[in-house]
Amino acid sequence: MRPRLLISDLDGTLLDESLRVDQRDVAAVAAARQAGLRVGVATGRMYRSGLPHALALGVDLPLICYQGALIQELALGTSERELADAPVLLREEVPGELGMEILEFCRRQGYTLNVYQDDHLYVDEVNEDVRFYQGIAQIEAEVARDPSLEERVRRGSTKLTVVAADRDRFQVALAELSLLLGRRAEVTRSLIGFCEITASGVNKGHALSWLCRRLEVDPQAVVAVGDAPNDLPLLAVAGIKVAVETAAEEVKAAADWLVPGPGRGGLAEVVRRVLGASAGSR
Repeated sequence: MRPRLLISDLDGTLLDESLRVDQRDVAAVAAARQAGLRVGVATGRMYRSGLPHALALGVDLPLICYQGALIQELALGTSERELADAPVLLREEVPGELGMEILEFCRRQGYTLNVYQDDHLYVDEVNEDVRFYQGIAQIEAEVARDPSLEERVRRGSTKLTVVAADRDRFQVALAELSLLLGRRAEVTRSLIGFCEITASGVNKGHALSWLCRRLEVDPQAVVAVGDAPNDLPLLAVAGIKVAVETAAEEVKAAADWLVPGPGRGGLAEVVRRVLGASAGSR
């Protein structure tokens, strides 16, 4: 089946440690779109955090963000007004009661919890873990005072992230949260240090399926690219599954193709293969 959509993760897939988009990938997106292939991004980032990279790439599909909990049309720019004017197509929230259970657990264990509402990030305090997150997301956290973090969580959250800059502590937190929540929520990891929590059944694969229905595209006509466990549901839905060479082992095992890692033109390699196969099928 001729591919119609190309969806890529950002961090660890396209973005290297400098958090810059490779210009080879930018050129490849333009070539893909000219050939009739629509291109999009599926990221764990907040909308306002993922949007600048999506715009830099030149994609044309709505942005899948917050691990699939939010799908929003692309804003024309990153000003507050432009962000607010971009239509939200899908939003799935962590229920307040479950969010409170997670918040209380984190406070007992001494874990840092990021709370996301209306595309803003709220925390109890700005500590080492929050600064670690801010450096990658390039977003400033807001200390929740009025209303308090508890009040915000009770209203429902787009996503919750437990942040642990220490690798060993992160692994413990991820295991504890998975045991605590079971099937009541989606618990996964993106970058090492980020335990990502969304509502039950909400993940990148769920969001891709929703977008395919909206666009009337068979998921088998989708090429998806990723690197981390949070990308496995995305790859599971897509007809062609691609992992970067630096991906987690379970992601590489699920992939049909391997391509170079972030900053090395991996997306450009995907586009070359896709366009070459499409040309050969005509």
